Amino acid sequence: MTSPNDQSVSWKQILAREHLPKIALLAMALWLHSVNSMLSATTLPSAVEEIGGLNLISWAFALYLMGSIIAAASTNLAVATLGLRKAMLFATAIYIVGCTLCAMDPVMPVLLVGRVVQGLGGGGLMALVFIAQDRFFPNHFVPKVVACLSVVWTLSAFCGPLIGGAFATYGLWRMAFWAFFVQGGLLIFGIRFLFKKYPIEADVEPQKIPIVRLGYLAIAILAISLAGAHFHLLRSSILIIIGFASIGFFLARDRGASNNRMLPLDTTNLHHRIGSGITMTFVLSMSIMSFLVYGPLILISLYDLTPLTAGFVVMLEALGWGGAAVIFSGVQKSKEPSLIRIGSLLVVIGLIALALALPHGPLWLVIICTIFGNSGFGMMWGFIIRRIVDAAAADERDRAGALIPSVQQMGFALGAALSGLIANGLGISETMEKAPLQNLTFWLFASFVPLGLVGVLLAWRFTRIDNDADGTTQRTLQQS
Repeated sequence: MTSPNDQSVSWKQILAREHLPKIALLAMALWLHSVNSMLSATTLPSAVEEIGGLNLISWAFALYLMGSIIAAASTNLAVATLGLRKAMLFATAIYIVGCTLCAMDPVMPVLLVGRVVQGLGGGGLMALVFIAQDRFFPNHFVPKVVACLSVVWTLSAFCGPLIGGAFATYGLWRMAFWAFFVQGGLLIFGIRFLFKKYPIEADVEPQKIPIVRLGYLAIAILAISLAGAHFHLLRSSILIIIGFASIGFFLARDRGASNNRMLPLDTTNLHHRIGSGITMTFVLSMSIMSFLVYGPLILISLYDLTPLTAGFVVMLEALGWGGAAVIFSGVQKSKEPSLIRIGSLLVVIGLIALALALPHGPLWLVIICTIFGNSGFGMMWGFIIRRIVDAAAADERDRAGALIPSVQQMGFALGAALSGLIANGLGISETMEKAPLQNLTFWLFASFVPLGLVGVLLAWRFTRIDNDADGTTQRTLQQS
C-alpha cells in the first residue's frame, strides 16, 4: 500500500486554485526578506553620500543579519504565543516599521536601527514560511513547494541589487525602502484574506520569550560577522572564539529549558535525523560562501569584467540552486537519500573545481563550475527540509521548521567570516598583482574542501538514520 509521502505530486496539483494562493503568500513573505537582504548593497553607497557614516556601512549588513537570525530562532515561540496568523502579521508590521526608519533616516545610526528592525521582521517572515508550509501542505508536497520558493530566492539574488541600483542611480535610494513598505502592506492584506479562507491555527500553549538566550545568539552573530568584516589576525580569531562560545552557551541553556525551548531536543544529537541534518546544513552552508563574498572582486580583477557582468556571473550561482530544486523536486521518496548524498558530493566537487578553474580560467569553465556546485545544494534542499521536519515529534515540528533557516544563515555568516579571515590573512588588496591573487584564489576555495567533506560524511549519516516522531533511532537495514 502506498503511503501519502510516497505519492508523486504533479505541478498541476501544486499550482491548482486550492494551493496557488498559499504558495503566493509564502513567496511574497520570502521575497520581502531575501530581496531586502541584498537591497542595501546598491543603496548604501548613495545613502552614505547623503547622510554620511561610511565607517559604519559594514554594520548595516551585520545588524540586519543579527536581527534576522534572532527572529528566525525565536519564531516558533512567537507562533506558540500569538498563533501563526498573528505572528505573520506582527513580523510584517515590524518589517514595515524597519522600512520606514530606513527611508526616513536623517543620519546613519537611525538607518542602522532600521536595518535591525527590518532584519527582525524579515527573518521572522522567512522562518514563518518554513512553519507555514508544513501546515499548509501535506508532507509529500514539500519538495515542489520548496522548489517554487527556491525560484523566488534565485530571482531575489538578481532583483535586490538591481532594484536598489535603479533607485540609487536616479538619486532616489529612499524610495527603494518605501517600495518595500508598500509591498509589506500588500502582504498584510494577503495574510488577513488567506487565513480567513484557510484557518490552520494549532492549539498550543503560550511561551515566554527567552531574553538571555537571544542575547547569547546576538553576541555570537555580531562577533562572527565582525571577525570577517574588520580583519586583524588576533582580534578576528578572538571574535570567532567568542562567537563559538556564545553559540555553545546558547545551545546548553536552550537544551536545559523546561517549557520554552527554541530548538528541537535532538538538535545536537548526531544520532538523530534532526541533529545530523541540521549540522550538515550548517557545515555545507559555511563551505559555499567564498564565491559570494569574493567572487565579484576576483572576476573583476582577473578577468577584467565590469561590476555588472561579475554580478551576473554570481547570479548564475543562485540560478543553479533554483534550477536544480525545480528539476529534482518530483523524484520518488525512495530516491531522496541518493540525491542528498550526490548533492553533498557536488558541493565539494564544485569547491575543488572553482579552486582549480577560477585562478586561471577560462571564464566559461568558471561559470560551469559555479553553477555545478550550487546545483548540488539545490537538488537536495527540499528533501533535507522534509526529512528534518518529518523526523520531529508533533510538538517539535514548528521548532524544527523555524530552525532550518536560522541555521542556514548562521552557516552563511560564519562562512563569510572565515572567508574574510583566509583572504585577509593571505594579504588580499585592491592593488594585488595577478600572480599572488591567483594563488590566494586557489586557497580561498581549497581551504573549505575539508569542511565540505565533513558535510558529505554528515549527509551519509543523515540519510542512513531513520527516526519516528517519538525520537526513536534505528539504522535502516537496506542501504540505498
